[in-house]
Amino acid sequence: MIITEKITINGKEFNHTYSDIGMKIKRDNVMYDEAYDPIEFDRVYEETDKAVGEEEE
Repeated sequence: MIITEKITINGKEFNHTYSDIGMKIKRDNVMYDEAYDPIEFDRVYEETDKAVGEEEE
């Protein structure tokens, strides 16, 4: 499941998005281990079937 939580880094708010089971996430066909986006961006990610740390083909 995709988890998104608000976090504060150096006084600025961000959305931290990641998979709760350690899978890579994807947006616009680009895979990420996790994402930190400024709070004003409403980016949507999907969970993949590739584990974080697994090499891409």
